[in-house]
This record gives sequence, structure tokens and C-alpha cells, in this order.
Amino acid sequence: MFLCAVVLSACQNSAQKIEPVTKASVQPAARPLQVMRSPDGIQNVRWELTQIQGEKAKFFHSQPYLLFNMQLKQIQGNTGCNALSGRYEMNVERQTLNIEARAGYFSCDAALAQEAVLMDTLGQAASFQVKGNQLILRNSKGQILLQAKKS
Repeated sequence: MFLCAVVLSACQNSAQKIEPVTKASVQPAARPLQVMRSPDGIQNVRWELTQIQGEKAKFFHSQPYLLFNMQLKQIQGNTGCNALSGRYEMNVERQTLNIEARAGYFSCDAALAQEAVLMDTLGQAASFQVKGNQLILRNSKGQILLQAKKS
């Protein structure tokens, strides 16, 4: 009986002070993310891939795209199956580019061939050209590797 009384007394709530919510106690919401603006027409723009090595870019689990994040100097995107990310160096005036990127590890059967070609292509990119809403990446010999459009 004594044990039962001890257990029951341990389960009772202790007095807690509850304060009412007032305007002064409410914290403002976090600031929304700033919209990235592109000062040069290539960075901070989402580029949907249209062609990779002359072949039409295919949608598998998501739209293949690239984004050159100017603030972080990181490339982000998707291969059609996996997310990709890495670093890049860009000289906008000379239109030169160097990309080091990796893709994720999901196996998407038919998408793996496109992913392999895309990752190889990004490693070969040496220059770029923007024509209106179109981005063209070229290798060191000037051959077109990849084409994309602003989304």
C-alpha cells in the first residue's frame, strides 16, 4: 500500500507557471530567402538541359538542370535521376569555365547512361556562351557539349 502511494504521488503534476502569449512575447518569423539575381545572365539561373553530347536530354525522375550558385561558387542540379553538386570556376568576361561535380547514388536503370555522359561532359566543359535564353557549354576544342534553356 505504501509503495502504491509513493508511485501515485510521483505521477502528480508539479505546479507550473504558464504565461499568456502577448504581442511582446511573439518573435517575428525568419526572413524569407532572398531571390537570387543574375548579374551576368548565367549564374543564379536555373538551366534546364535540352541536349547532352548531341542527344536530347531526357526526363526520368526529374528534369535535368544546372544552377551555378554565384555566392557559394557551387554548381547544383539534377541528372534526371540523381542530384548533382560540386564546385566551379568561371571567368564571365572570357567565357571560360571549369566544373568539378558529382552525382548521387540512386540507380535509375535507363537514366544511368545519361548521367554518365552528363558527368563526363561537365568535366570537359572549358567555355560557355549565352544566346538569349540558351546556354551552350563547349570543350577546349570548341565543340558543343551541352545545351540548356532558362527555366
